[in-house]
Amino acid sequence: MTTTATRDVAESSSVVQRLLDRRHLQKWGLTGVTAVIFATFAIANPAMLKVDNLKNIVSAVSLVGIIAVLMTFVILTGGIDLSVGATMGLSGLLAQGTLGPSQSSTLVAILVALAVGAAVGLVNGSLVAAFGLPAIVVTLGTMTIVRGIALLIGAGSQRAVNRPSSYLTIGGGRMLGLPTPVFIFAGVAALGWFLQARTRFGFVVYAVGENERAARLCGLPVMRVKTLAYILCGAAAGLAGAVLSSQTHTATAVYGTGYELTVIAAVVVGGTSLFGGRGTVPRSVLGALLIGVINNGLNILNVPIAPQLVAQGVVIVAAIAFDQYLRREG
Repeated sequence: MTTTATRDVAESSSVVQRLLDRRHLQKWGLTGVTAVIFATFAIANPAMLKVDNLKNIVSAVSLVGIIAVLMTFVILTGGIDLSVGATMGLSGLLAQGTLGPSQSSTLVAILVALAVGAAVGLVNGSLVAAFGLPAIVVTLGTMTIVRGIALLIGAGSQRAVNRPSSYLTIGGGRMLGLPTPVFIFAGVAALGWFLQARTRFGFVVYAVGENERAARLCGLPVMRVKTLAYILCGAAAGLAGAVLSSQTHTATAVYGTGYELTVIAAVVVGGTSLFGGRGTVPRSVLGALLIGVINNGLNILNVPIAPQLVAQGVVIVAAIAFDQYLRREG
């Protein structure tokens, strides 16, 4: 009996060690945490499992997810973009200004939003890549500038967005029983995955994040790739700004406030290292969903907003600590 018990203990210990192995934690840790948190909320309140609520979770994270997918590339290079929230506000305002009664104005408005976002990204990327300025300082500066421009244009007032119907469908329509933003999120995620896994751009992004100096010595287009990463992230923020204005039927300079922190949280919680070189688009999508599950579960349990912010902060700090643990183990 003693021998059998000893063998059982040894086998159990071996299983635990395998589960705590760095590779297993990297691959399955986030999925497991998401499942456990979701199950906990579902036990506390079965309303969590209702189909409408599941739709609400995905819909609520769509705007954050659209930006998080392409913010992943910025953070993979070792950078960060704090200007995405302000870019959302400015893009929505300028898109609203191009809308008219014709359905064709929808395409113009979307292109304007994308162009505004891409322009902000180009400024960020050029200053970071070409001049070697710290990304956090550059994007903090552009965040302030862009928000100021939006306030000058919008004068702090809300502008109605009530036409054309095709533009309102972008944020408020439904397809196959799901809100349209969910499909936009899915499309951006598919694009992000393709860029990461199937293009040279994705390869160079990882190389830059791992060792930028070595990437330069190998002749890789470091400056161009870093700049493009910021352009893509800015364009995503511009698109999200247009979707938000369509969703709320209004455009105002203060839209997007605070989004930058939630987006960065989604990417970091998804396992993308703030030091660059490690992370994937699918995991950023899962990170956005995890934050959505937490926020939705706390809302269902009628938890006030202040504890919700505390919980979100704890999750972010825990994710960064976990990243540090994996780096030490590596």
